[in-house]
Amino acid sequence: MIKKLTTYSKYFFEYLKHGDYDSIISSVRYLLKKGSHASDRTITTSIGTFFCRKNTNDFQFANYRYEWGVKKFMLEHKNEYNVFIDGGACIGEYCILLTKLGVRCIAFEPVIANYDVLKKNLELNKITDKVLAFPYGLGDREMEAPFHFNPVNTGASHIILDGKPADCFVGIRTLDSLIPMLGLKQSDRIMVKLDVECMEPEAIRGAAGFINSFPNVTFVAEDKHSGDDLIKQELMNIAGFEFGIVDSFNIYAKKVISPRSN
Repeated sequence: MIKKLTTYSKYFFEYLKHGDYDSIISSVRYLLKKGSHASDRTITTSIGTFFCRKNTNDFQFANYRYEWGVKKFMLEHKNEYNVFIDGGACIGEYCILLTKLGVRCIAFEPVIANYDVLKKNLELNKITDKVLAFPYGLGDREMEAPFHFNPVNTGASHIILDGKPADCFVGIRTLDSLIPMLGLKQSDRIMVKLDVECMEPEAIRGAAGFINSFPNVTFVAEDKHSGDDLIKQELMNIAGFEFGIVDSFNIYAKKVISPRSN
């Protein structure tokens, strides 16, 4: 409880700093009733300017302190990478933050409703020409996948594995198949964030060629759903990695340049 209160107080002061009282009210409403503001609106945060859909928690994703453990890791290590790939970009907050710091960003967001907002936010921040965005999810094969779309917590939308009816279908591609479109160089130092709601192992399997092709690759992967053991095993099946903890929901994996022992 104390940890949650600390987190919420940081959100509160970020909104307060920008005079965004509506987001403070929306935060309380979301905590108590899982609801949100009744009209679309545009807000300014320490990251940038964001279009926030009515009845969603887009306003939370836009908060500089949201997922602070991951952001802190990205910022502390920003001199170690010049390319950022966001697998599961949602409304684009990481790409907006890092593009403004001079990092080249590539975004993948499969849910079209989210992708459209991502593109709008790139326009609002005048960085459309600086972020390469794809309306795909990352997996281990090309397919059209049934998805559950969470209309409030839009970032929690995920592939359907239990046969329930789909809210929408999304395109899934392998990272390997898209390499020719990414404009990457061997000298690039690449940070990959994977937050793909339990599809992290599949996304890694679909990136085996990518991992072997580029020497300087670091992953930050959410292990909340898949578990860190499975993610680590998938990576170690491809190359040698050193691992560490980012926060309670994410690990990092930095590719070891020397050959992996068999």
